[in-house]
Amino acid sequence: MLSQRIANTVFAVLVILVSFYFAWIAEGFEASGLLASSGLPSKFFPQLILGTIIACAIITCYLYAFKGQAGGDAGETVFGTAGDARRGILMLIVSIASYLIWHNFGFLPMAILIGPLSLLAMGIKQPYIYATVWVLTGCVYLVFTFLLGIQLV
Repeated sequence: MLSQRIANTVFAVLVILVSFYFAWIAEGFEASGLLASSGLPSKFFPQLILGTIIACAIITCYLYAFKGQAGGDAGETVFGTAGDARRGILMLIVSIASYLIWHNFGFLPMAILIGPLSLLAMGIKQPYIYATVWVLTGCVYLVFTFLLGIQLV
């Protein structure tokens, strides 16, 4: 199985790269709303948060590179069993598929499919859990659409 040290180091490096990309994107934010009247540029808070994320990821990389562990996880593996690894990979596939469905078809098809697909990937077989997830999905849609007036597209 994959060690925590390797998995977390690779993940931290990916987080650093993605955070730098998003910080670069934030450079293009235009000043508007309350931030414009306060004198702070719109990019201030996103870049502050991204900078904090980068700092935490760098600390994680440092701990694994020079201390060999972070938080007492020396010798631990990412997945305890092959079944855990399979479920983790299936959830990654569900996440990517859900994003693609949302991007190409909209929020509603994604919202309807992400719950059941996630439950299938995790090996859940109880029908009442599927029903509960669909009811909660409907509640989220109703709250955002009718109570908050936000169109989820």
